[in-house]
Amino acid sequence: MKAPARVVEVEPTAWHKRLWESGPYGWNQALTKPQVLVPFFAVAAAVPPLLQYIEDNSAWTGAEFWMRILTTCAMYACLAVSLNLVVGYAGLLNLGFIAFFAIGSYAYALVASDQLHYHLPLWSSLITVIAVTLGFALLVGIPSLRLRGDYLAIVTLAFGLIMRELTIDLDRPPVLVGHQFGSSDFNLTGGTAGIHAVDPLRLPSWVPLLHGAAFQSRTYYWIFLGFLAVIIFCLLRWRGSRAGRAWVAVREDELAARAMGVNTFKYRLLAFCTSAVMAGIVGMIDAAYTHNTFPDNFNVQETVLVFIMVVLGGLGSIPGAIVGATLVTILPYVLQQLVLYKYVVFSLVLIVLMIFRPQGLLGTVSIRPRSTMGGTIELLTAESAVEASELPSVSDREAADLESASGAIVAPQPEPEP
Repeated sequence: MKAPARVVEVEPTAWHKRLWESGPYGWNQALTKPQVLVPFFAVAAAVPPLLQYIEDNSAWTGAEFWMRILTTCAMYACLAVSLNLVVGYAGLLNLGFIAFFAIGSYAYALVASDQLHYHLPLWSSLITVIAVTLGFALLVGIPSLRLRGDYLAIVTLAFGLIMRELTIDLDRPPVLVGHQFGSSDFNLTGGTAGIHAVDPLRLPSWVPLLHGAAFQSRTYYWIFLGFLAVIIFCLLRWRGSRAGRAWVAVREDELAARAMGVNTFKYRLLAFCTSAVMAGIVGMIDAAYTHNTFPDNFNVQETVLVFIMVVLGGLGSIPGAIVGATLVTILPYVLQQLVLYKYVVFSLVLIVLMIFRPQGLLGTVSIRPRSTMGGTIELLTAESAVEASELPSVSDREAADLESASGAIVAPQPEPEP
């Protein structure tokens, strides 16, 4: 007679314990759910009125100062999440990312200032910025994305340096001097002085009650925040789509993805151009916010700074990019004594992070190198590492059976010690 089966009651685990035990991958899944994102953006949008209320009802007078910091933080969050698309999702080391930020800024400044005597409305300026940025992205991406690893990084870095020099040297382009734009005093990019008196963003004339009203400086915080929400929404929609799966496949093993029929070049170019257009729109908003644009705003240090934000937060992690941008932007203002040594501090933090947590604070992608035939560095995700560790070993008998069946040589793995 069979013994009755014992019913074991499993005590339910608290949600916060399950979330903690799920690790960074579970944290990213939880933090990108609408139940978390909607309250996050609601709280972030309520910060400016809260600062103004505190200033009006106390002796504190730092509301305007912290509003500028928060606006800068929101701008860098947009850049970090945009860069995370091409670096964390597709695995492309684009060191010329900040050049597209500059292209968007200068494109808007040229069509919304007295530089070329154009003052286009909002939607026309936006279309112009997208078209110009996309054109440069295709011009650079089509030839360079056929390269791999360090070669791609070198080419994109050179593009970033060239674009900065062009913003300086195209103050008097020989082709246009004396042309229909003006006399020999014609100045295209403004040289080292940049372009000043850039128009602010204005509402369309058909908006009721606010016919063409210009956005005030404080409202740009909400504009950056709104664009950040748009970027996150697009990335979350793409993550489970065919393009998102193709990006992950290319990042993990491009050779295997190509063998499975994935057009790797097409999806690499799609990630590259999408990230570039996002950076260009951020540059447009920044030029309208500051009312000017300078070549010094787009140097190599800015590229390094945005990369620090992405690596610190974690490659492939949307919440990590936001956390990294927030920390890197706010910490220099909090630690005023270390502001001159911020790059030294960030370097030390990154070294410690790479030793003890190569995935970043909230990342699921490790930067630990994996050797490949081409000598490039591949990114290893936590999921692929777990799957690889769970693969069964091949014994001597199984290896012999496989050899006799396929004719290939299969190396047996040693049996684990008892």
